[in-house]
Amino acid sequence: MPNWDDTHLFPSTGRGLRAPTDDDIDERIAINVRGVVALRWVAVVGQLLTILMVHFVMGVELPLGPLLAVIGGTAALNAFLMIAYRSWPPRLRDPVFHPWQHAVGLSMLCDLVALTGLLYLTGGMANPFSLFYFVNIVLAAVLLPRSWVWGLTLFAVGCVAFLNVWFRPLRGLHFPSALSDITWLGVDLVRLGSLVAYAACGSVIVLFITRIRGQVAHLEDRVRELAQARARSERLESLGTLAAGAAHELSSPLSTIAIITKEVEREVVSGKVTDQTVQDVSTIRSELKRCREILDRMSSDAGLVIGESLMTTTVGDLVRECVDGVDPRAPVTVTMDPRIESIPVRAPLHGLSQAIRGIVKNAVDASGGPEGVSCQVTASGGQMSMTIHDSGQGIDPETLRRIGEPFFTTKEPGKGMGLGVYLARNVIERLGGTIAFSSRRGEGTTVSIQLPFEFPPSGNPPKSEMGRGGGLF
Repeated sequence: MPNWDDTHLFPSTGRGLRAPTDDDIDERIAINVRGVVALRWVAVVGQLLTILMVHFVMGVELPLGPLLAVIGGTAALNAFLMIAYRSWPPRLRDPVFHPWQHAVGLSMLCDLVALTGLLYLTGGMANPFSLFYFVNIVLAAVLLPRSWVWGLTLFAVGCVAFLNVWFRPLRGLHFPSALSDITWLGVDLVRLGSLVAYAACGSVIVLFITRIRGQVAHLEDRVRELAQARARSERLESLGTLAAGAAHELSSPLSTIAIITKEVEREVVSGKVTDQTVQDVSTIRSELKRCREILDRMSSDAGLVIGESLMTTTVGDLVRECVDGVDPRAPVTVTMDPRIESIPVRAPLHGLSQAIRGIVKNAVDASGGPEGVSCQVTASGGQMSMTIHDSGQGIDPETLRRIGEPFFTTKEPGKGMGLGVYLARNVIERLGGTIAFSSRRGEGTTVSIQLPFEFPPSGNPPKSEMGRGGGLF
Protein backbone atom coordinates (compact mmCIF):
# COMPACT_ATOMS: atom_id res chain seq x y z
CA MET A 1 0.00 0.00 0.00
CA PRO A 2 1.34 3.48 -0.77
CA ASN A 3 2.65 5.52 2.10
CA TRP A 4 3.87 9.06 1.86
CA ASP A 5 6.93 8.32 4.00
CA ASP A 6 7.78 4.89 2.64
CA THR A 7 9.80 4.32 -0.52
CA HIS A 8 9.71 0.53 -0.50
CA LEU A 9 8.19 0.54 -3.97
CA PHE A 10 11.33 2.22 -5.23
CA PRO A 11 14.15 0.62 -3.20
CA SER A 12 17.58 2.16 -3.38
CA THR A 13 19.58 -0.72 -2.05
CA GLY A 14 20.66 -3.84 -3.81
CA ARG A 15 22.05 -4.38 -7.23
CA GLY A 16 19.85 -3.30 -10.10
CA LEU A 17 17.40 -1.24 -8.03
CA ARG A 18 16.96 2.47 -7.82
CA ALA A 19 15.86 5.29 -5.55
CA PRO A 20 12.56 7.10 -6.24
CA THR A 21 12.73 9.94 -8.73
CA ASP A 22 10.63 13.10 -8.73
CA ASP A 23 8.36 11.57 -11.38
CA ASP A 24 7.84 8.47 -9.21
CA ILE A 25 6.86 10.63 -6.24
CA ASP A 26 4.51 12.74 -8.40
CA GLU A 27 2.79 9.62 -9.72
CA ARG A 28 2.37 8.14 -6.26
CA ILE A 29 0.95 11.45 -5.01
CA ALA A 30 -1.38 11.58 -8.01
CA ILE A 31 -2.73 8.11 -7.21
CA ASN A 32 -3.50 9.12 -3.64
CA VAL A 33 -5.08 12.47 -4.53
CA ARG A 34 -7.22 10.97 -7.29
CA GLY A 35 -8.35 8.23 -4.93
CA VAL A 36 -9.33 10.68 -2.19
CA VAL A 37 -11.19 12.93 -4.63
CA ALA A 38 -13.10 10.03 -6.19
CA LEU A 39 -13.98 8.54 -2.81
CA ARG A 40 -15.19 11.89 -1.48
CA TRP A 41 -17.55 12.27 -4.47
CA VAL A 42 -18.93 8.83 -3.65
CA ALA A 43 -19.38 9.94 -0.03
CA VAL A 44 -21.15 13.17 -1.03
CA VAL A 45 -23.61 11.34 -3.29
CA GLY A 46 -24.13 8.58 -0.72
CA GLN A 47 -24.80 11.04 2.11
CA LEU A 48 -27.20 13.05 0.00
CA LEU A 49 -29.18 9.99 -1.11
CA THR A 50 -29.31 8.60 2.43
CA ILE A 51 -30.60 11.86 3.92
CA LEU A 52 -33.24 12.31 1.24
CA MET A 53 -34.41 8.70 1.53
CA VAL A 54 -34.63 8.75 5.32
CA HIS A 55 -36.46 12.09 5.32
CA PHE A 56 -38.86 11.70 2.40
CA VAL A 57 -39.26 7.93 2.00
CA MET A 58 -38.98 6.67 5.57
CA GLY A 59 -40.68 9.71 7.08
CA VAL A 60 -38.01 10.58 9.65
CA GLU A 61 -37.86 14.32 10.19
CA LEU A 62 -34.31 15.60 9.68
CA PRO A 63 -32.82 19.13 9.78
CA LEU A 64 -32.35 19.28 6.02
CA GLY A 65 -30.88 22.78 5.92
CA PRO A 66 -27.86 22.18 8.18
CA LEU A 67 -27.30 18.69 6.75
CA LEU A 68 -27.29 19.92 3.14
CA ALA A 69 -24.97 22.77 4.17
CA VAL A 70 -22.44 20.28 5.56
CA ILE A 71 -22.66 18.13 2.43
CA GLY A 72 -22.36 21.20 0.21
CA GLY A 73 -19.23 22.28 2.09
CA THR A 74 -17.70 18.85 1.56
CA ALA A 75 -18.50 18.98 -2.17
CA ALA A 76 -17.01 22.47 -2.48
CA LEU A 77 -13.82 21.40 -0.70
CA ASN A 78 -13.52 18.37 -2.97
CA ALA A 79 -14.03 20.46 -6.10
CA PHE A 80 -11.35 22.89 -4.94
CA LEU A 81 -8.93 20.01 -4.25
CA MET A 82 -9.55 18.48 -7.66
CA ILE A 83 -9.15 21.76 -9.56
CA ALA A 84 -6.08 22.78 -7.57
CA TYR A 85 -4.28 19.51 -8.27
CA ARG A 86 -5.07 19.60 -12.00
CA SER A 87 -3.86 23.19 -12.35
CA TRP A 88 -0.81 23.03 -10.08
CA PRO A 89 2.32 22.68 -12.29
CA PRO A 90 4.34 19.53 -11.59
CA ARG A 91 7.48 21.58 -11.10
CA LEU A 92 5.94 23.10 -7.97
CA ARG A 93 5.42 19.73 -6.32
CA ASP A 94 8.33 19.66 -3.92
CA PRO A 95 9.53 16.01 -3.74
CA VAL A 96 10.97 16.62 -0.26
CA PHE A 97 8.28 18.67 1.48
CA HIS A 98 5.32 16.98 -0.24
CA PRO A 99 2.77 19.81 0.11
CA TRP A 100 0.07 17.52 -1.26
CA GLN A 101 0.68 15.17 1.63
CA HIS A 102 -0.47 17.90 4.00
CA ALA A 103 -3.28 18.94 1.66
CA VAL A 104 -4.71 15.42 1.75
CA GLY A 105 -4.22 15.26 5.52
CA LEU A 106 -6.08 18.55 6.02
CA SER A 107 -8.88 17.45 3.70
CA MET A 108 -9.30 14.22 5.69
CA LEU A 109 -9.39 16.32 8.87
CA CYS A 110 -12.23 18.29 7.27
CA ASP A 111 -13.95 14.99 6.49
CA LEU A 112 -13.88 14.09 10.18
CA VAL A 113 -15.31 17.49 11.05
CA ALA A 114 -18.07 17.06 8.44
CA LEU A 115 -18.87 13.54 9.67
CA THR A 116 -19.04 14.81 13.22
CA GLY A 117 -21.43 17.57 12.12
CA LEU A 118 -23.68 15.12 10.30
CA LEU A 119 -23.77 12.77 13.26
CA TYR A 120 -24.40 15.64 15.68
CA LEU A 121 -27.52 16.55 13.72
CA THR A 122 -28.73 12.93 13.40
CA GLY A 123 -28.49 11.30 16.80
CA GLY A 124 -24.78 11.26 17.67
CA MET A 125 -23.07 7.92 18.26
CA ALA A 126 -26.43 6.14 18.27
CA ASN A 127 -26.51 6.71 14.51
CA PRO A 128 -25.29 3.49 12.80
CA PHE A 129 -23.27 5.55 10.32
CA SER A 130 -20.85 6.48 13.11
CA LEU A 131 -18.96 3.44 11.83
CA PHE A 132 -17.53 5.71 9.15
CA TYR A 133 -15.02 7.02 11.66
CA PHE A 134 -13.22 3.71 11.10
CA VAL A 135 -13.31 4.23 7.32
CA ASN A 136 -11.55 7.57 7.71
CA ILE A 137 -8.92 6.10 10.03
CA VAL A 138 -8.26 3.17 7.64
CA LEU A 139 -7.87 5.51 4.68
CA ALA A 140 -5.54 7.74 6.67
CA ALA A 141 -3.40 4.72 7.55
CA VAL A 142 -3.18 3.83 3.85
CA LEU A 143 -2.42 7.29 2.51
CA LEU A 144 -0.69 9.34 5.18
CA PRO A 145 2.47 9.15 7.28
CA ARG A 146 2.44 7.99 10.86
CA SER A 147 2.24 11.45 12.40
CA TRP A 148 -0.87 12.32 10.40
CA VAL A 149 -2.51 8.95 11.13
CA TRP A 150 -2.07 9.26 14.89
CA GLY A 151 -3.18 12.88 14.82
CA LEU A 152 -6.36 12.06 12.91
CA THR A 153 -7.02 9.04 15.14
CA LEU A 154 -6.78 11.15 18.29
CA PHE A 155 -9.02 13.78 16.70
CA ALA A 156 -11.58 11.09 15.81
CA VAL A 157 -11.54 9.82 19.40
CA GLY A 158 -12.19 13.37 20.56
CA CYS A 159 -15.10 13.65 18.13
CA VAL A 160 -16.60 10.40 19.44
CA ALA A 161 -16.26 11.66 23.02
CA PHE A 162 -17.95 14.91 21.99
CA LEU A 163 -20.87 13.08 20.33
CA ASN A 164 -21.43 10.95 23.40
CA VAL A 165 -22.22 14.10 25.34
CA TRP A 166 -23.54 16.62 22.81
CA PHE A 167 -25.86 15.66 19.96
CA ARG A 168 -29.34 16.31 18.58
CA PRO A 169 -31.61 13.37 19.45
CA LEU A 170 -33.27 11.59 16.56
CA ARG A 171 -36.66 9.98 17.03
CA GLY A 172 -36.32 6.23 16.79
CA LEU A 173 -32.73 6.18 17.99
CA HIS A 174 -33.10 7.64 21.50
CA PHE A 175 -36.74 6.93 22.33
CA PRO A 176 -37.31 3.15 22.64
CA SER A 177 -41.09 3.55 22.63
CA ALA A 178 -40.88 4.99 19.15
CA LEU A 179 -38.83 2.18 17.63
CA SER A 180 -41.85 0.29 16.45
CA ASP A 181 -43.36 3.39 14.90
CA ILE A 182 -40.56 3.91 12.32
CA THR A 183 -40.22 0.97 9.99
CA TRP A 184 -39.59 0.40 6.32
CA LEU A 185 -40.47 -2.86 4.60
CA GLY A 186 -41.11 -4.34 8.04
CA VAL A 187 -37.65 -3.53 9.44
CA ASP A 188 -37.19 -0.96 12.23
CA LEU A 189 -34.99 2.07 11.70
CA VAL A 190 -32.03 1.02 13.88
CA ARG A 191 -31.63 -2.41 12.32
CA LEU A 192 -32.03 -1.08 8.82
CA GLY A 193 -29.58 1.74 9.48
CA SER A 194 -27.02 -0.68 10.91
CA LEU A 195 -27.33 -2.94 7.87
CA VAL A 196 -26.89 -0.06 5.44
CA ALA A 197 -24.02 1.40 7.46
CA TYR A 198 -22.11 -1.88 7.57
CA ALA A 199 -22.68 -2.48 3.86
CA ALA A 200 -21.61 1.05 2.92
CA CYS A 201 -18.60 0.93 5.24
CA GLY A 202 -17.36 -2.37 3.86
CA SER A 203 -18.01 -1.38 0.26
CA VAL A 204 -16.09 1.87 0.57
CA ILE A 205 -13.07 0.20 2.18
CA VAL A 206 -12.99 -2.66 -0.31
CA LEU A 207 -13.47 -0.34 -3.29
CA PHE A 208 -10.71 2.02 -2.27
CA ILE A 209 -8.20 -0.59 -1.10
CA THR A 210 -8.60 -2.76 -4.21
CA ARG A 211 -8.21 0.27 -6.45
CA ILE A 212 -5.06 1.36 -4.63
CA ARG A 213 -3.65 -2.18 -4.72
CA GLY A 214 -4.22 -2.37 -8.46
CA GLN A 215 -2.44 0.90 -9.08
CA VAL A 216 0.41 -0.04 -6.76
CA ALA A 217 0.79 -3.40 -8.51
CA HIS A 218 1.11 -1.52 -11.80
CA LEU A 219 3.82 0.68 -10.30
CA GLU A 220 5.65 -2.35 -8.92
CA ASP A 221 5.63 -4.00 -12.34
CA ARG A 222 7.04 -0.87 -13.92
CA VAL A 223 9.74 -0.53 -11.26
CA ARG A 224 10.64 -4.20 -11.69
CA GLU A 225 11.07 -3.67 -15.43
CA LEU A 226 13.21 -0.60 -14.81
CA ALA A 227 15.29 -2.51 -12.26
CA GLN A 228 15.93 -5.30 -14.75
CA ALA A 229 16.87 -2.77 -17.41
CA ARG A 230 19.25 -1.06 -15.01
CA ALA A 231 20.78 -4.39 -14.03
CA ARG A 232 21.47 -5.11 -17.69
CA SER A 233 22.93 -1.64 -18.09
CA GLU A 234 25.17 -2.15 -15.07
CA ARG A 235 26.42 -5.45 -16.45
CA LEU A 236 27.24 -3.80 -19.76
CA GLU A 237 28.97 -0.95 -17.95
CA SER A 238 30.92 -3.42 -15.85
CA LEU A 239 31.90 -5.33 -18.98
CA GLY A 240 33.04 -2.09 -20.60
CA THR A 241 35.12 -1.20 -17.56
CA LEU A 242 36.63 -4.66 -17.50
CA ALA A 243 37.38 -4.54 -21.21
CA ALA A 244 39.02 -1.12 -20.92
CA GLY A 245 41.15 -2.32 -18.03
CA ALA A 246 42.07 -5.49 -19.91
CA ALA A 247 43.12 -3.47 -22.94
CA HIS A 248 45.33 -1.34 -20.73
CA GLU A 249 46.78 -4.37 -18.95
CA LEU A 250 47.37 -6.33 -22.16
CA SER A 251 48.92 -3.40 -23.99
CA SER A 252 52.23 -3.68 -22.12
CA PRO A 253 53.02 -7.37 -22.81
CA LEU A 254 51.70 -7.14 -26.36
CA SER A 255 53.92 -4.12 -27.06
CA THR A 256 56.89 -6.03 -25.69
CA ILE A 257 56.04 -9.02 -27.88
CA ALA A 258 55.69 -6.82 -30.97
CA ILE A 259 59.10 -5.19 -30.45
CA ILE A 260 60.91 -8.44 -29.70
CA THR A 261 59.22 -10.23 -32.61
CA LYS A 262 60.61 -7.68 -35.05
CA GLU A 263 64.11 -8.14 -33.63
CA VAL A 264 63.86 -11.92 -33.80
CA GLU A 265 62.49 -11.78 -37.33
CA ARG A 266 65.38 -9.53 -38.40
CA GLU A 267 67.95 -11.88 -36.84
CA VAL A 268 66.35 -14.99 -38.36
CA VAL A 269 66.23 -13.42 -41.84
CA SER A 270 69.89 -12.39 -41.60
CA GLY A 271 70.83 -15.83 -40.31
CA LYS A 272 72.37 -14.37 -37.15
CA VAL A 273 70.69 -16.37 -34.40
CA THR A 274 72.44 -15.62 -31.13
CA ASP A 275 71.92 -16.35 -27.48
CA GLN A 276 70.06 -13.06 -27.29
CA THR A 277 67.59 -14.42 -29.82
CA VAL A 278 66.90 -17.42 -27.59
CA GLN A 279 66.45 -15.09 -24.64
CA ASP A 280 64.05 -12.94 -26.68
CA VAL A 281 61.97 -16.00 -27.56
CA SER A 282 61.86 -16.90 -23.87
CA THR A 283 60.67 -13.38 -23.09
CA ILE A 284 57.90 -13.75 -25.68
CA ARG A 285 56.75 -16.97 -24.04
CA SER A 286 56.75 -15.26 -20.65
CA GLU A 287 54.71 -12.34 -21.93
CA LEU A 288 52.28 -14.69 -23.67
CA LYS A 289 51.85 -16.54 -20.39
CA ARG A 290 51.10 -13.26 -18.71
CA CYS A 291 48.45 -12.47 -21.34
CA ARG A 292 46.93 -15.89 -20.83
CA GLU A 293 46.74 -15.32 -17.07
CA ILE A 294 44.96 -12.02 -17.60
CA LEU A 295 42.44 -13.60 -19.97
CA ASP A 296 41.92 -16.54 -17.62
CA ARG A 297 41.16 -14.21 -14.74
CA MET A 298 38.74 -12.22 -16.88
CA SER A 299 36.89 -15.26 -18.15
CA SER A 300 36.71 -16.76 -14.66
CA ASP A 301 34.07 -14.23 -13.63
CA ALA A 302 31.63 -15.52 -16.25
CA GLY A 303 32.64 -19.10 -15.72
CA LEU A 304 32.21 -19.02 -11.97
CA VAL A 305 28.58 -18.02 -12.20
CA ILE A 306 27.44 -19.33 -15.59
CA GLY A 307 29.70 -22.17 -16.59
CA GLU A 308 30.03 -23.99 -13.27
CA SER A 309 26.97 -25.77 -11.98
CA LEU A 310 25.87 -25.53 -8.36
CA MET A 311 26.80 -28.41 -6.13
CA THR A 312 26.07 -29.25 -2.52
CA THR A 313 29.13 -29.18 -0.32
CA THR A 314 29.73 -28.42 3.35
CA VAL A 315 31.08 -25.44 5.21
CA GLY A 316 34.16 -27.42 6.19
CA ASP A 317 34.97 -28.47 2.62
CA LEU A 318 34.41 -24.94 1.36
CA VAL A 319 36.80 -23.48 3.94
CA ARG A 320 39.42 -26.12 3.11
CA GLU A 321 39.18 -25.23 -0.57
CA CYS A 322 39.50 -21.53 0.25
CA VAL A 323 42.81 -21.90 2.11
CA ASP A 324 44.23 -24.81 0.16
CA GLY A 325 47.27 -23.92 -1.90
CA VAL A 326 47.91 -20.59 -0.20
CA ASP A 327 51.59 -19.60 -0.02
CA PRO A 328 52.89 -20.84 3.37
CA ARG A 329 55.03 -17.74 3.91
CA ALA A 330 52.50 -16.58 6.48
CA PRO A 331 50.49 -19.08 8.56
CA VAL A 332 46.70 -19.08 8.17
CA THR A 333 44.87 -19.89 11.39
CA VAL A 334 41.24 -20.96 10.95
CA THR A 335 38.81 -20.73 13.88
CA MET A 336 35.50 -22.48 13.34
CA ASP A 337 32.69 -24.06 15.29
CA PRO A 338 33.29 -27.79 14.83
CA ARG A 339 29.57 -28.56 14.47
CA ILE A 340 29.07 -26.23 11.52
CA GLU A 341 31.57 -28.11 9.34
CA SER A 342 28.84 -30.47 8.13
CA ILE A 343 26.28 -27.79 7.30
CA PRO A 344 25.40 -28.08 3.58
CA VAL A 345 26.12 -25.15 1.30
CA ARG A 346 24.86 -25.08 -2.28
CA ALA A 347 27.27 -23.10 -4.46
CA PRO A 348 29.79 -23.39 -7.31
CA LEU A 349 32.55 -24.86 -5.12
CA HIS A 350 35.51 -24.31 -7.44
CA GLY A 351 34.61 -20.78 -8.46
CA LEU A 352 33.62 -19.58 -4.99
CA SER A 353 36.65 -21.09 -3.29
CA GLN A 354 38.90 -19.60 -5.97
CA ALA A 355 37.39 -16.16 -5.36
CA ILE A 356 37.83 -16.35 -1.58
CA ARG A 357 41.29 -17.90 -1.97
CA GLY A 358 42.33 -14.76 -3.83
CA ILE A 359 41.28 -12.71 -0.79
CA VAL A 360 43.24 -15.01 1.52
CA LYS A 361 46.31 -14.73 -0.73
CA ASN A 362 46.07 -10.95 -0.58
CA ALA A 363 45.98 -11.18 3.21
CA VAL A 364 49.07 -13.42 3.18
CA ASP A 365 50.91 -10.99 0.89
CA ALA A 366 49.99 -8.09 3.17
CA SER A 367 51.11 -9.93 6.32
CA GLY A 368 54.44 -11.31 5.17
CA GLY A 369 55.47 -12.14 8.70
CA PRO A 370 55.16 -14.77 11.42
CA GLU A 371 51.93 -13.26 12.74
CA GLY A 372 50.13 -14.65 9.72
CA VAL A 373 46.45 -14.44 8.83
CA SER A 374 43.44 -15.29 10.97
CA CYS A 375 40.24 -16.66 9.44
CA GLN A 376 37.20 -16.94 11.70
CA VAL A 377 34.17 -18.88 10.44
CA THR A 378 30.78 -18.70 12.14
CA ALA A 379 27.19 -19.47 11.20
CA SER A 380 23.94 -17.92 12.36
CA GLY A 381 20.64 -16.80 10.94
CA GLY A 382 20.95 -18.97 7.84
CA GLN A 383 24.28 -17.48 6.82
CA MET A 384 27.93 -18.41 6.99
CA SER A 385 30.29 -15.60 8.00
CA MET A 386 34.00 -15.61 7.23
CA THR A 387 36.21 -12.91 8.72
CA ILE A 388 39.75 -12.70 7.33
CA HIS A 389 42.25 -10.47 9.12
CA ASP A 390 45.86 -9.88 8.11
CA SER A 391 48.72 -8.59 10.23
CA GLY A 392 49.92 -6.03 7.71
CA GLN A 393 50.28 -2.29 8.03
CA GLY A 394 46.72 -1.52 6.97
CA ILE A 395 45.64 0.78 4.15
CA ASP A 396 44.66 4.42 3.98
CA PRO A 397 41.01 5.51 3.49
CA GLU A 398 41.50 6.53 -0.16
CA THR A 399 42.94 3.14 -1.08
CA LEU A 400 40.21 1.42 0.94
CA ARG A 401 37.59 3.29 -1.05
CA ARG A 402 39.05 2.06 -4.35
CA ILE A 403 39.32 -1.58 -3.34
CA GLY A 404 37.28 -3.66 -5.76
CA GLU A 405 37.85 -1.49 -8.82
CA PRO A 406 38.98 -3.64 -11.76
CA PHE A 407 42.76 -3.50 -12.36
CA PHE A 408 43.39 -1.41 -9.26
CA THR A 409 46.27 -2.84 -7.24
CA THR A 410 48.78 -1.66 -4.65
CA LYS A 411 51.26 -4.42 -5.50
CA GLU A 412 54.40 -3.93 -7.50
CA PRO A 413 54.16 -4.25 -11.31
CA GLY A 414 54.00 -7.85 -12.42
CA LYS A 415 52.89 -9.13 -8.99
CA GLY A 416 49.19 -8.38 -9.27
CA MET A 417 46.60 -7.52 -11.88
CA GLY A 418 44.01 -5.91 -9.59
CA LEU A 419 41.27 -8.36 -10.55
CA GLY A 420 41.10 -10.58 -7.46
CA VAL A 421 38.88 -8.43 -5.27
CA TYR A 422 36.79 -7.27 -8.22
CA LEU A 423 35.98 -10.82 -9.33
CA ALA A 424 35.53 -12.05 -5.75
CA ARG A 425 32.99 -9.32 -5.04
CA ASN A 426 31.04 -10.16 -8.21
CA VAL A 427 30.96 -13.87 -7.42
CA ILE A 428 29.96 -13.41 -3.78
CA GLU A 429 27.24 -10.86 -4.49
CA ARG A 430 25.76 -12.91 -7.33
CA LEU A 431 25.46 -15.82 -4.93
CA GLY A 432 23.46 -13.63 -2.55
CA GLY A 433 26.32 -12.81 -0.20
CA THR A 434 28.16 -9.68 0.86
CA ILE A 435 31.80 -8.66 1.25
CA ALA A 436 33.07 -5.67 3.22
CA PHE A 437 36.52 -4.24 3.98
CA SER A 438 37.76 -2.30 6.99
CA SER A 439 41.27 -1.19 7.88
CA ARG A 440 43.31 1.04 10.14
CA ARG A 441 46.88 2.08 9.74
CA GLY A 442 49.13 -0.21 11.78
CA GLU A 443 46.32 -2.64 12.61
CA GLY A 444 45.97 -4.62 9.39
CA THR A 445 42.93 -5.11 7.18
CA THR A 446 39.77 -7.11 7.86
CA VAL A 447 37.58 -8.67 5.17
CA SER A 448 34.09 -9.78 6.21
CA ILE A 449 32.28 -12.24 3.91
CA GLN A 450 28.73 -13.48 4.41
CA LEU A 451 27.18 -16.26 2.36
CA PRO A 452 23.80 -18.01 2.61
CA PHE A 453 23.52 -21.74 3.11
CA GLU A 454 20.67 -24.22 3.17
CA PHE A 455 20.29 -25.23 6.81
CA PRO A 456 21.34 -22.93 9.69
CA PRO A 457 23.00 -24.52 12.70
CA SER A 458 21.29 -24.94 16.04
CA GLY A 459 22.75 -23.83 19.29
CA ASN A 460 26.10 -22.23 19.95
CA PRO A 461 28.68 -25.01 20.12
CA PRO A 462 32.11 -24.30 21.54
CA LYS A 463 34.81 -23.19 19.20
CA SER A 464 37.98 -25.05 18.38
CA GLU A 465 41.07 -23.47 16.94
CA MET A 466 42.88 -25.04 14.02
CA GLY A 467 46.23 -24.29 12.51
CA ARG A 468 46.99 -24.43 8.84
CA GLY A 469 49.43 -27.09 7.76
CA GLY A 470 49.34 -30.73 8.82
CA GLY A 471 45.52 -30.82 8.74
CA LEU A 472 43.21 -27.85 9.10
CA PHE A 473 40.47 -29.58 11.01
